[in-house]
Amino acid sequence: MTTATTIEQDQLLLLLTFLSPAFPTGAFAYSHGLEQAIASGAVSDSESLTGWLSALLIRGSAWNDAVLLRAVGREELASLNSLALSLSASRERHLETTALGGSFAASAAVFGDLALPEGETAYPIAVGAAASAAGISCEALIPAYLHAFAASLVSVAVRLVPLGQTSGLSVLARLMPVISEVTQRALGSTLDDLGSATFLSDIAAMRHEFQEPRIFRT
Repeated sequence: MTTATTIEQDQLLLLLTFLSPAFPTGAFAYSHGLEQAIASGAVSDSESLTGWLSALLIRGSAWNDAVLLRAVGREELASLNSLALSLSASRERHLETTALGGSFAASAAVFGDLALPEGETAYPIAVGAAASAAGISCEALIPAYLHAFAASLVSVAVRLVPLGQTSGLSVLARLMPVISEVTQRALGSTLDDLGSATFLSDIAAMRHEFQEPRIFRT
């Protein structure tokens, strides 16, 4: 099943800006535990990277983010943010989502006021709130968000494995159908669909806290 999406040009430009690697969230400093997975040998080439990222998209943290994005505007934002924060499986995952969320909210304020809950804000909640305020639909937002998530981690692997840039692009190409399928599921989701089963990724994030040496914050 496919969904046709119409988005106004100004909304498209804003969405591209929000999820651009140049948007000042500091996302380049976070590996989502992938640095530890590469160090341990769990991810060592384009095939294993594709499998690792596919799992995160289908049944891991990226899936939960997609469900949360769908819920923004449908659920009370403070409660949804608390739920999003509680989904962090480790200290480093909590650091990542709150640091990115805070930086994103501060930067997005340039384009208009955001009515966010007080205190720490989870990254998908900040992105969802900004997109909702701009009238950007979930049909456009979710695949763009998931693609940005995948592209950021492919960039980590290109530098650390290391993979060639062409190999990195081939991974993104193989992930595009996965992103489309996950988007379709997320568009029909409710909060009852939250949940992950990517234990190796969660353990990698926990072990990364004590990894020496390391380049990334998570």
